[in-house]
Amino acid sequence: MARHTAERGTAALVTDTTPVIGVPQPGTRRAARLAESEQQASKGSGALGIPGVAVKALRGGVLGAVVLGTGAFTVSQVSAEPGVTEGADLAAVEAGTLALRDVDAASRSQIAGRLALEADGARSFSLVVDGETREITTTAATLGEALAEAGIVVGGDDVVTASLNAAVPAGETVEVLRATSEHVTEETVDKHGVVEKEDDSLPEGERKVETEGVDGVTTETYRVVTAGGEEVSRELVATVVSSTKVDEVVLVGTKKAVEAAPAEAAAPVASYSGDPRAIGRQLAAARGWGADQFSCLDSLWTRESNWSVTADNPTSSAYGIPQALPGSKMASAGADWATNPATQITWGLDYIAGRYGTPCGAWGHSQSVGWY
Repeated sequence: MARHTAERGTAALVTDTTPVIGVPQPGTRRAARLAESEQQASKGSGALGIPGVAVKALRGGVLGAVVLGTGAFTVSQVSAEPGVTEGADLAAVEAGTLALRDVDAASRSQIAGRLALEADGARSFSLVVDGETREITTTAATLGEALAEAGIVVGGDDVVTASLNAAVPAGETVEVLRATSEHVTEETVDKHGVVEKEDDSLPEGERKVETEGVDGVTTETYRVVTAGGEEVSRELVATVVSSTKVDEVVLVGTKKAVEAAPAEAAAPVASYSGDPRAIGRQLAAARGWGADQFSCLDSLWTRESNWSVTADNPTSSAYGIPQALPGSKMASAGADWATNPATQITWGLDYIAGRYGTPCGAWGHSQSVGWY
């Protein structure tokens, strides 16, 4: 099969081997129509603008079919053998039927679709979600409906930079910030306080801790939601009290010291020398206290001062072998109370006798409460 094509305004000659019905007999209607076509072709072009070369092909016993497409005409030439082409097809060829072929149908359809959307009040906006930017055109009434139509699922904790219930923000950029959540634990410490209580059983100025203080500790767990690198919500999900706050209770002594007899009335302290512990044994024996009482005395003052004449308690100002509080109280036993072990021991034995009766009584009290 040989086919020749031409540009717009010229005919395209196609040679085909398909047989068709022969040339019409003179005097018939077919012959009249063919003659009319030849007459129009002789004028240069027909009503349909068929070039003369096509008409000459028709005169040679060829029937033409004109197809109007993108501006080019095509004439199909077939042989004149009878008995092959159906009558209906031939009639259509004889009548010069035109077929419109629109190669731009799809493009015009898209334009028409856009025009229809604009006529319906469509709006366009930019959507940034999941790291991508999309252009969306929609006729939805609200932004939420537009996102749903676009297949965008917005989670309960996600953040949208425009209201989902408002109209579509035409020409603007809407961002969907995906949310993430985590559990955060925070510890809160409530510092304990100090409460002082007066105690007349303690010597004036003496302090003693009755109840140890405890800090209150509370652990709280939150569900924290972040979107776009910022915290958007915080929900308390659990609270655990690790320890309850307890204030420290301190006893403060208020008992007045017994007034000592005037120094001139005090019995003179015998002169003693040597180890303070040996002096203590002698002075205790002089009071009628035997070895058992001295054993208690030795335990008591070993713990208090280790029998040191200059033992000084920096927290309470107690001083000397008996840890008198304050140390100046021992002046009632002698002016050399700061350096003389005999003077300190004499004052200490007087104190024990007046308050506890015996060294073992004082030792027993010290063991039970920690002081005497």
